[in-house]
Amino acid sequence: MGGAGVRSGRRACTDLVRWYPPEWRVRYGDELVALIEDELEGARPSVAFRVSVASAGLHERVRALRRAGRQGTPEVRIRSGALIVLGAWVALVFGGAAFAKAAEHFSHAQPAAAQSLSRSAYLAVALLAVAGAALVVLGASVALPATVRFLAGGGWPSVRRRLLVPLAWSAVTAVATIGLARWAHHLDLRQRNGADLAYCAAFLGWALFLAVLLGLWAAAAVAVGRRIDLTPRLIRVEGVLAVLLSAVMGMVTVAVGLWWVAMAHGAPWFLAGTRPGTRPSPVTVQLVLIEGLLAVATAVAGRGSWRAVTGLRRA
Repeated sequence: MGGAGVRSGRRACTDLVRWYPPEWRVRYGDELVALIEDELEGARPSVAFRVSVASAGLHERVRALRRAGRQGTPEVRIRSGALIVLGAWVALVFGGAAFAKAAEHFSHAQPAAAQSLSRSAYLAVALLAVAGAALVVLGASVALPATVRFLAGGGWPSVRRRLLVPLAWSAVTAVATIGLARWAHHLDLRQRNGADLAYCAAFLGWALFLAVLLGLWAAAAVAVGRRIDLTPRLIRVEGVLAVLLSAVMGMVTVAVGLWWVAMAHGAPWFLAGTRPGTRPSPVTVQLVLIEGLLAVATAVAGRGSWRAVTGLRRA
């Protein structure tokens, strides 16, 4: 039992070190594992301890990306920039999903004659979301042959965990989605929009599952994307797609802002959830958080896009 406990504790320490970039782990991984073992003294790591190590590891990954961007070849700059844009797009997708929920049935709050701007902005968000998804799918298709070669050529063990975890989470999320959809089918509009507290709690839980799923797949894509062998031409294609995706993200953020302005002018009660005809403040916590998330994601994507552009110029 004691030996099993030691092995379990060392594995927990090793798992924590995985938050750090691979190159860093090669040089300092064993030392950090030993340091963590001394710190824990055989105890299991607490949540706060895990968060601390994860934060430090993610910070080191950001530093590694910055170094690659400054010192790398044009291909390295393009690749790192494209991966940054991909990660930012995942955050934007979550913000867009939250916007779609917040804007649900907004057309009922205004007369048809007053809906031109709000409807146009909402339609633009939907079309841009499709365009962004198409760019991501196209980028994945470009990288697919190289990914298959990488996995078939012995790369599977190095990314196995990265891929199996999101696959399992996808199955769980699919089951939760089916269950939530069946539940919603038996509720009326009022219950789906807040009257049924149990359903609202379940919906928030499902949204959290979806957010985690997107993050897991983004992490898997980055892990694979850093390892596959792409030709210079394909790397340039990925860079162009990343720049286009960044532009789409910026337009989504602007379109959501325009929708907010239009609704604030024509139907502020819808934004605040008050009685029709009232004039509450249109600045709500929900929309501030949504637009803030979209703006941050767009800014991060812009940084990645600029890195890709500088790489494309030098290539």
